[in-house]
Amino acid sequence: MNFTLKVIKNNQAIQRVRTHSIRRFYNHLRTINWEDGGKKVYLRLSYGKEQDVFGKMVTFYNDGWFENKEDLWLTFEAFKEKGSQ
Repeated sequence: MNFTLKVIKNNQAIQRVRTHSIRRFYNHLRTINWEDGGKKVYLRLSYGKEQDVFGKMVTFYNDGWFENKEDLWLTFEAFKEKGSQ
């Protein structure tokens, strides 16, 4: 799995992370300061390339934008479970 995180504030990226290490990714998720307000976070988990129904090799992933800590963590856990199947 590949983990991607972008933190956006005032339409500027203030933090970007791309890693294969779940431990490193957890550490970056915990360092987001939500008390500042006005932040949006983009989360993407890539599961690798697989063959789709048309026979093409495509990258499968889940992604989303979040504006609060609770939704981000719940979705991250759900995406992570999808990848471990």
